[in-house]
Amino acid sequence: MKYICMIVDGAYPNDIRVRKEAESLAENGKNVLVVCPRKKNDSQSEIINNVTVFRIGNNYTNSKKGIYDIIESVTNINLLFYKGLKLLFQKYEIEYLHVHDLPLAGTGYLFKSRVKHIYLDLHENFPEALKTWFLWKQNKLIQLKNSLFMNPKLWSKKEEKYCKKYDKVICVVEEMKTKLITNFSIDTKKLIVVSNHEKKEFTENFKHAVAQNIINKNDFSITYVGGFGPHRGLQTAIEAMPKIVEKIPDAKLFLIGKGSVDVENTLKELVAKYNLTKSVIFVGYRPFEEVSTIMQQTNVNIIPHLANAHTDNTIPHKLFQIMMSKSLLLVSSCKPLQRIVTKYDAGLVFKADDAEDFSEKVIDIRQNYDQYQIKTENAFNAVMHKDENWEAESAKILSLYTE
Repeated sequence: MKYICMIVDGAYPNDIRVRKEAESLAENGKNVLVVCPRKKNDSQSEIINNVTVFRIGNNYTNSKKGIYDIIESVTNINLLFYKGLKLLFQKYEIEYLHVHDLPLAGTGYLFKSRVKHIYLDLHENFPEALKTWFLWKQNKLIQLKNSLFMNPKLWSKKEEKYCKKYDKVICVVEEMKTKLITNFSIDTKKLIVVSNHEKKEFTENFKHAVAQNIINKNDFSITYVGGFGPHRGLQTAIEAMPKIVEKIPDAKLFLIGKGSVDVENTLKELVAKYNLTKSVIFVGYRPFEEVSTIMQQTNVNIIPHLANAHTDNTIPHKLFQIMMSKSLLLVSSCKPLQRIVTKYDAGLVFKADDAEDFSEKVIDIRQNYDQYQIKTENAFNAVMHKDENWEAESAKILSLYTE
């Protein structure tokens, strides 16, 4: 039995992009093997929705990952995955190797001669992401480690090197494809765009109940769902709240998700600075089955990303999930967000990193709420009846394995 082998340095099936790609291939008769690290209490192997999952190592922790990251940065080899793949090539007949994201590119390339084709799937502009991910880190040792081993210039060289070596490179948005062509003169024929669209069946999630009464119907709710980080732009939303509350006393900003201790402390310090403890609610993590219902219940869903070379070259899954929710959408002027929302008149756009413009847009939404509801219908039609869904997008990934 011949396999398509995907490798990812993350939890499976938690990684939404990897899961959708793997399951789509399996649904179309392909044998798919996903290789990922094994955390404490994880099964070493199992089959999930016809996808074979094999977890390597034992008790994979953040500390262990940090050590592997350092070694990988210097040698281009992730020792955990190198040993794991050597074992798996003895156990399985692997025809294709599909490597998820830049850090594993060097390790995967060592096995190029043993497969028919090797593909590199870039989830984001990794070198530029390194400039933003660690901005709020307080630990001096971690700061030193990141400056030495997670240096954006170093990783940009790796990006160019492996994009030229792999048979195909999968980009998450058109902007990323353009960036690779412009910066590195990558042959356009080897680049394919497979974006983070959502399956139409995601709408079934809106039927789930929420265990807690998070959003009060008497509040004008502004909701963010997702991870917290410097690049997410949550600081912009918080800084906008004093003016919003002045005009809309019942406005509440709900932050649903988690971030590192340093990130959450930075955001909470901002809330305290502006005396917003009653207007900004840190909800924390909520189960995935509840999140979509929360998206639907809120008055406004926000994606306030800062605009930079990282966020301009990737796109969040939640954009398309919110478009399915028939709830109003407010996004920043990041290129992919603005492009899609403007194309379908699917929401409103504010100037990224501009708290004043954010507040003005929210106040305008409140004052003209009913007339803006047409935008929610436009968004829903775009993802359900046009090509902004996974059913259409997945055809691109399938073509790689049926040519």
